[in-house]
Amino acid sequence: MAPESPFGRICNPLVGLRVRPVLAGTLIGARRARLTVVVLALAVLTGATAAVAQSYPRKPVTLIVPFPPGAATDVFGRVAARRMGELLGQQFVVINRDGASGLIGTEVVARAAPDGYTLLWGSSGPLAISPVWTEKMPYEPLRDFQPVSLFAQIPFLLLVHPSVPARSVKELVALARARPGALNFASSGTGGTAHLAAEKFLSMTGIRMLHVPYKGTSLFATELIAGQVDLAFAGPTTALPHLKTGRLRALASTAPQRSELLPELPTMVEAGVPGYEFTQWYGLLAPAKTPREIVASLHSTLHSAMEDPDIRRRIVAEGGRLTPNSPEAFAAFIKLEIERNGELIRKLNLKRE
Repeated sequence: MAPESPFGRICNPLVGLRVRPVLAGTLIGARRARLTVVVLALAVLTGATAAVAQSYPRKPVTLIVPFPPGAATDVFGRVAARRMGELLGQQFVVINRDGASGLIGTEVVARAAPDGYTLLWGSSGPLAISPVWTEKMPYEPLRDFQPVSLFAQIPFLLLVHPSVPARSVKELVALARARPGALNFASSGTGGTAHLAAEKFLSMTGIRMLHVPYKGTSLFATELIAGQVDLAFAGPTTALPHLKTGRLRALASTAPQRSELLPELPTMVEAGVPGYEFTQWYGLLAPAKTPREIVASLHSTLHSAMEDPDIRRRIVAEGGRLTPNSPEAFAAFIKLEIERNGELIRKLNLKRE
C-alpha cells in the first residue's frame, strides 16, 4: 500500500469533519421531525378531548334505573337526573328497565356505547350482592363500569311488631337467646339487602331466627304490620307511617350515624352491637372506557346537584344521607362491598331458596 501523502493526512480529517456535521444534522432533524409529529398528535388529541368535554352533552342523556317506578332507586335517580339536566342544559331521560333483581337494566348499560349518553343509576343489589349470589353474571361490576360518584346511603331500621316483648336491641337479643329459633324475620327475598342486613345482625349477636322471604317489600311490610312475622329490616319510608301509628316499633338504625329523620333512634352500635353497619346505597356509573373528560363533567355536575338544598331535603325526607365521593373512591367502595357481602354469604353458607 502506498504511504499516505501529507495531503491525504490533512484532507482526511477535513473530510471527516465535513461528514460528521452532516450526519449529526440529519439525525437531529429526524428527531425534531418525530418530536413535531408527537407534539402535533398530542395537540390534536388534547383539542379533541377538550372539544368532547365542552360539547357534552349535545343531545338527551338516558339514565337507566334497573328497578320499577316508585322504588327508592327510582326516586333518587329521578331527583338527581332532573337537576343534572338543568345544570348541563340537556334532558336526562329516566328509563326503568327492571327485572331479575336489577340485572337486566344494569346489563343494558354494561353493553352500551361508552359515549356518556347511556348511564346507570346503580345500587347495592345489582352491583355488590348479585355478583356474589349469581353464578353466571351478565356483567362484571369492576370491569364493565366506570363509577362516577356515590350519591346517597339509606339505613335500614330494625322493626318489630308490638306483640314482641322487646323495647331495645339488647332485650331482643336476650329474648332470642332464651327462645332459640322461636322468633322469625321477614325480608323482600332471599339474598336481598334486607335479608343480608338481618343475617349480619344474627351472625354478630349469635342468635337464631327463622327467615320468611317474600316477593317484595310491600308484601312483607303488610305481614309484619299484621303480626304474621315478628320483625324485619326495612327502609325508613316503609316504616315511618306505621311508627307514628304505633303499629310497628323501631329499635335501631343500621347506619353509622343517627338519621336526621329519626334523631332519637340509636344506631345499631349505640344499641349494643359493636361494628354493625349496613346501608342501601345509590350512585351514578357509566360504561367502562367512557372518556375521562365526560366522567369528570358528570362527576362535577352530580356534585353540584347534590349541593342543591331541595335535593338534600328530599334525600333526608327519604331517611337518607348524601355521600358524594370521587370515581376512584366509589370504585374502591363497590369492591369492598362485594368482598363484605361475599364473606358474609360464605360464612353463613347462605343459599338461594
